[in-house]
Amino acid sequence: MVVSHRAMRNQMFRKTMSTSDAITLFDAGAGQSQGGRKHQEDRCTVIFPNQFPSNIEDKVAFFAIYDGHGSGLVSDQVHKSLHHLLARRPEFQQDDWATAIKAALAEEDSILLDRFEHESAEPAVSGSTVAICCLNLTKGELMVSNLGDSHVILAERDLKTEHPYHIRRLTQAHKPSIPSEKTRIEQAGGVVNNRSGTERLGSLNMSRALGDLQYKNPVNTLMDSSVSDPASSATSRSESRGNFLSNDPYTTRRTLHTDRRYLLLVLSDGVTDRVDDTNLVQHVMKLSMRGKRANEIAQEIATNSANRPHSDNATCIVAMLDGQES
Repeated sequence: MVVSHRAMRNQMFRKTMSTSDAITLFDAGAGQSQGGRKHQEDRCTVIFPNQFPSNIEDKVAFFAIYDGHGSGLVSDQVHKSLHHLLARRPEFQQDDWATAIKAALAEEDSILLDRFEHESAEPAVSGSTVAICCLNLTKGELMVSNLGDSHVILAERDLKTEHPYHIRRLTQAHKPSIPSEKTRIEQAGGVVNNRSGTERLGSLNMSRALGDLQYKNPVNTLMDSSVSDPASSATSRSESRGNFLSNDPYTTRRTLHTDRRYLLLVLSDGVTDRVDDTNLVQHVMKLSMRGKRANEIAQEIATNSANRPHSDNATCIVAMLDGQES
């Protein structure tokens, strides 16, 4: 099931333990709030076990947040199509999920380039972050990938008290201010500016995302180097430019233990910029221990973040995972 931003309040799932799987998705739900923005450009995808569009026998759950900027064009496209592209990849069928995710993201940009060339210029100035979790429930394996500043947090839940511990952020922020990212941008012929007080790539405060084709090949090679471009080096030749903005994700794979319980959160920066990970996880578990379901918790987190001054779009996915022996 694909969950749109219009249906966040009613989306939930709950299941009892199955002895055939290493991990059970016990409860999951998502919530969104527009915040102080003129438009809701976040998109969210939640796919429950047995609904993932793949022919593999293992049970797969898929959670993703796409935080759009410039417009909702890119986040909307990816929300509708990425899980389908991923499921069709031969690497996915061969259990090489990291390669499959990387290839599916590159395929999304190829689709956007085709739209740029045949429909409109919007994919050049519109983009989206990516934070995805692909969970093999049968084997108990979790694959996480991200571009930009949407994040995934994993915590363990105490078997007796449900109190969270071992709270970990599984994603990495991609910012032009990070030395390795700044070096990569400059080696591609780009430049990081600091005119607004924040280091940016052109107008972007991130260094990896889907879309924003003006900062990628081949669109950025079409720009005449004599024309002022805030993301291009004045001395770089257009034909030597690489991708200033990358679609190469950070990816990590983890094995979940069958004798443990977990809390999994997927979040846009409209949430993570407002509260630190530990306080957020603790609040989520307090709400859970008061009897609230995952969808109610996710909506409360998104609403609280969006109710603050100068708020951004806020999106939250909450998933409770139980090991078979827990």
